[in-house]
Amino acid sequence: MVRLRLPGGRVDAATVHAISSLAVRFGDPDITLTSRGSLQLRGLPDPAPRELVTAIGDLGLVPSGEHDKARNIVADPDESLDDPVEAPDEALLADPAPPAGLPGRFLLAVARPGGPVLGEPWDIAVVDEGGSVRVLVGDHGVVVPRDGAARTALDVARRFPAVRPDAKTWNVRDLPAAARGSLLPEGTPFVVEAEAPPLPGPDGDYLVALVPLGLLTPRMAAALATSRGSSQGSSHLDEREDVQGSSHLSERLVITPRRSIVVRGGAGLADDPAAAGFATAPDSPRTVLTACAGAPACAQTTTSTRDLALAAAPLVDPAGPPVHVIGCDRSCGHPARAHTISLNPSTAADVVAAQRSPTTERSS
Repeated sequence: MVRLRLPGGRVDAATVHAISSLAVRFGDPDITLTSRGSLQLRGLPDPAPRELVTAIGDLGLVPSGEHDKARNIVADPDESLDDPVEAPDEALLADPAPPAGLPGRFLLAVARPGGPVLGEPWDIAVVDEGGSVRVLVGDHGVVVPRDGAARTALDVARRFPAVRPDAKTWNVRDLPAAARGSLLPEGTPFVVEAEAPPLPGPDGDYLVALVPLGLLTPRMAAALATSRGSSQGSSHLDEREDVQGSSHLSERLVITPRRSIVVRGGAGLADDPAAAGFATAPDSPRTVLTACAGAPACAQTTTSTRDLALAAAPLVDPAGPPVHVIGCDRSCGHPARAHTISLNPSTAADVVAAQRSPTTERSS
């Protein structure tokens, strides 16, 4: 498996299409979107073919191997946050000594005040307040100049490995209160509020396109690259792989930790992505279904969790509680929102029954 971290989820449509082409060529053709806004290529040979490693390097997605583990940055999709997202990533890459011992699950969030990404399980948050930036750790924060936010966040990241009690303590929220306070000693109490994330469909000028079960198919990737602004009325949703003739491949997308893709300026273009397999309406039943990788991708289970979740889509209640379908107790890939669990279902009916059960609801 290869994980590609995209700071703030910012990525060009051309790059997504190129990654999709690599997935088709070397492994599982579907790209997996993760709860940390990154992309995964699965089903690859071990070791990874040199051609694949070279192609990923040519895309500029792993600018520094020794820094990559620390580049977990999620962000609200607002264009005004592009620079605040880029600043900590550039500061990290410019540092000759990346934070040693930082867990791969350690997460930095970049948000506007009250932005929905503040509802994710972040460890450090950088909130752009206009003339200044508020850096948050837990329920404490400090206001710093905009040009000092990246350094403050990196200082916190450096302190974390030194204060965590053991290697299994992956996140700030798992630390004792005194240890949390030592990460941002100048911080003062601050109440963190987060808006509900936008539902699939138009959101202002943006289009929120949910990727069902977080599996981006080649057809979906091609739709992102080719359907923007067509004057011919064509959906361009054939199965071709060559889309180099498109003039829209430089369009900016945002991969969210909710396994959706925000298409800037795409509010009026919902039909084409929907035809390709995205959920672009708030009442889509696929908005309430998630699943772990399941069989055959995961050796921990024999349950085809994703197939069962897709089979349950026409049967679940779009207004009901979300259901996370899992093949073992590890509950990998579970969403941050409250949800019910369907553990080792045998049929789609078992998934529906889990949604109707009041006893399995949980949140991360």
